[in-house]
Amino acid sequence: MIDLLITGGTIVTMDPQRRVITGGAIAVDEGRIVAVDQNLPDYKARKTIDASGCVVCPGLINAHTHIYQALIEGIGYDMHFDPWNWRFLFPIVSQIGPTHAEVSAQVAALEMIKSGTTTVSDHWYLHTDFDNVHRVAETLRQAGLRHHVVYGLLDQTFAGARIDSEYMTMIRREEALIEAAEDFIARWHRQGRTVVALGPGSTEDISDRLMHKTIEMARQRGLQLATHVAGWAEIVTYAIKNYALRDLEYAHSLGLTGPDAILFHAVWLSPREVQLVAESGSKIVHCPVANAHLAYGIAPVAELRAKGVTVGLGTDGAASYTYDLFEVMKMAAMLQKVKHLDAEVLTAEDALEMATIEGAKVLSLEEQVGSLEPGKRADIILVDFAQPHLMTAHQVVPKLVYSARGHDVVTSIIDGQVVMENRRVLTMDEAEVLKRARQATADLVSRAGIETHDLLEAPWPEQGPRWREAVTSEWFKTRK
Repeated sequence: MIDLLITGGTIVTMDPQRRVITGGAIAVDEGRIVAVDQNLPDYKARKTIDASGCVVCPGLINAHTHIYQALIEGIGYDMHFDPWNWRFLFPIVSQIGPTHAEVSAQVAALEMIKSGTTTVSDHWYLHTDFDNVHRVAETLRQAGLRHHVVYGLLDQTFAGARIDSEYMTMIRREEALIEAAEDFIARWHRQGRTVVALGPGSTEDISDRLMHKTIEMARQRGLQLATHVAGWAEIVTYAIKNYALRDLEYAHSLGLTGPDAILFHAVWLSPREVQLVAESGSKIVHCPVANAHLAYGIAPVAELRAKGVTVGLGTDGAASYTYDLFEVMKMAAMLQKVKHLDAEVLTAEDALEMATIEGAKVLSLEEQVGSLEPGKRADIILVDFAQPHLMTAHQVVPKLVYSARGHDVVTSIIDGQVVMENRRVLTMDEAEVLKRARQATADLVSRAGIETHDLLEAPWPEQGPRWREAVTSEWFKTRK
């Protein structure tokens, strides 16, 4: 008697042979995949799921996000990186406390589970309260998600902003950060489905002393290092001005590259830096939707992959306006085609690999998840193809990448546990989560200052972005 049997679906295994099995079956027991094939032995199971009409895939892997931003989508938009930070992000997220953090994680978990994500890497550096990140980890544990948490350390700036700002409540002193990180690692690393990495916010957000201590602590404990690198043009200028090196070159000089390193965004890379990434064995997380929204640019994903670099996909924060990795897959492929004027440069198969097995490799979880193979943890999603926009699936993979969306996922299984069945999340009370989210969002807005009020009250623009209608406020005039 096994725990779970999935029958009748078209299985996209993402195994080394990239098998696609029509009318296949998956046997699961004690959280692991026992067998995957077209014809399985006559297993008896405690639960059987009929996947007829569905495509069965590995759960998707969101290799970079910022869960603390889950409650604030829709307040600031159509902005470059600045004024995104000063005008929108800092004034409101500086008010986030443990309850807000918990509710943010609940909302994000709900959306991810309902859109097929089974593993998430969250870069948490918002230490307005050191309990914040513990609340997030506990919430994701209860929701059933696999969680790779990058414990962020910032003692100097936040996205380049200086510590003397009234909004920099997330900047903490070195000693407090080290102590809090040690406590978090001891409590959460490799406990259940949670693993911990260490992450400076960026090369400009952390002092040299704390940077070296962070790298040393990660290497001593066998933790991954993860940070934003060359994500926006300004940070490249900053690095050249201060170190006579580009941002990735500077990160490399510090020891922030290597097989245990994850680099987020990596948009502004020179050919030499692409080569450095490849030579060092560093991993990249590409966030095409957020990059596009903030006008960062288009990362050299095709060039990196051509050099053998492992590239995963992430949603990043509120700038993506979604946790739906199906949207991110499509955007990743389309942007590379447009950038290179080459329809073949990043294929549907490439994009699906980046959201599954490549994402697992980025997070050093490829021995556990990312493909449907015997011995791996049973992180599985079922996508309903019996719908008008999906039923003409002459080829399954392009329909998954170019036509499917998160709402087409009907069942999600994590670690062998059915966390969503027939679109109903079983590990969370959806109505209660949404109620708490409305309350927490209202509370955050009430705590934020006039800049948030102005953004929300700005009238429909006669032309251009709406946020500019708020720049005549008294707040803005006093800061000219």
